Amino acid sequence: MNQEFQDLPNVLSAKEVQTYLGISRTTVYRLFHDEKFPAFHIGNRLLVQRSDLLNWLDRQKVNNPQTENPKIVGSDE
Repeated sequence: MNQEFQDLPNVLSAKEVQTYLGISRTTVYRLFHDEKFPAFHIGNRLLVQRSDLLNWLDRQKVNNPQTENPKIVGSDE
């Protein structure tokens, strides 16, 4: 595992994912509410495990043979 990824906490908040991925708050919350994204609730907090996030990111690669129908979250396509 890349050292950069090891520095991430084991469980990330939406804010941490936003900072790490460099995406907007709106996009993060769309992502966290997508049924294919591995987020979970504890109380009113939306969280994701680091390992699940990294696996999900790996599956989003454009040239990934596992990707059936690549789609940008929040797009109208």
